[in-house]
Amino acid sequence: MPTTYPDAPGLEEVILGRDRDDVGGFATVELITPGPNGPQVKSRAQVAVRVKGHNLVVNSGKRQLWRLAMGLQSNLFDQFRIGTSAAAAASGDANVLSPVAGTLVTADSMTLLAATRTAQWIISYPSGGGSISAADIQEVALLNQNTSPGGTAMMRALFPPLTKTTADKLKITYQARIT
Repeated sequence: MPTTYPDAPGLEEVILGRDRDDVGGFATVELITPGPNGPQVKSRAQVAVRVKGHNLVVNSGKRQLWRLAMGLQSNLFDQFRIGTSAAAAASGDANVLSPVAGTLVTADSMTLLAATRTAQWIISYPSGGGSISAADIQEVALLNQNTSPGGTAMMRALFPPLTKTTADKLKITYQARIT
């Protein structure tokens, strides 16, 4: 069965006789809280960044990836933002839908995993005084600019809602692979 895309009626994609997307990924979201023996993972969610075969590297992100590859723009996808919207991720998304104030920040690390075609970005929203505190955090976007409203998203993903207090650290690892 070929992959079909709601935003491109009539387009079917079959590669080497198998149904698959060319770029896919997943986000791992961890809420880390102080425990009796040091930090402990309070909750962990791993979320595929695709739904029904449709890859959620969003349309605007695909366009910006081509622009980056062609030297037509220089903004790297190195900014994260989290939000509270439960609306399903869609190919037309360009950012989180309900941003949490103060969460548009630069990734802690960006790497190409050795001997793979997998890129990895990691961000940690720290604990302690002055850190963010929010309920019902359930969306994340990887963006190419730290500006308001936040540049262009490469991807947007949803995860089970969580509450981050100032005592908690929120760590998000996003991996994308080109097959």
